[in-house]
Amino acid sequence: MTQIAHLRDAIAASQLLNDVQADDGFVVGSVRFQAAGADIHVNVDPELADNPEMDVEALIANTQRFLAMPADQWKELINDIAVEVEEAVEEDEVEELTDLRDDLSLHSVAVFADAVLLSFVAPKQFPHCWVRAQLCEELALEDISIDENDGVETIEFKSLDDLLDNLSANNDK
Repeated sequence: MTQIAHLRDAIAASQLLNDVQADDGFVVGSVRFQAAGADIHVNVDPELADNPEMDVEALIANTQRFLAMPADQWKELINDIAVEVEEAVEEDEVEELTDLRDDLSLHSVAVFADAVLLSFVAPKQFPHCWVRAQLCEELALEDISIDENDGVETIEFKSLDDLLDNLSANNDK
């Protein structure tokens, strides 16, 4: 069994994520993140190229710690992100002046053994960008970046069967 398959099986057994699959060096799944009230995709990345000795327990613990974040801590984190972005970005760099706290919507999460990377969309202020926030193991804000959207359309499927149905339908055209 490969390390990624082992990680996939351990995460599936933990029942932290739904629809757990191994994909190109990391494990993906979906979950309802209660603190944000959002359904999100979670990528658990053991960074095998940099760290061949994968720590499955640390990855699961960091995933669990993030998913258990209380709503008040989440609101505080969103406020901290908004304050940092507002201080760094001038008004002429945003599409529409609105409160970033209301515009940020969590899209996905990447969990590493020692960090968590959040990817947000902010369609009113930054419609062509990702707002990314890196958290340390204690889930404190470490870094923020605003990255241009690479223009690649992302299509999400609830299951592998849905993906296969979509691919089959596209082949018929």
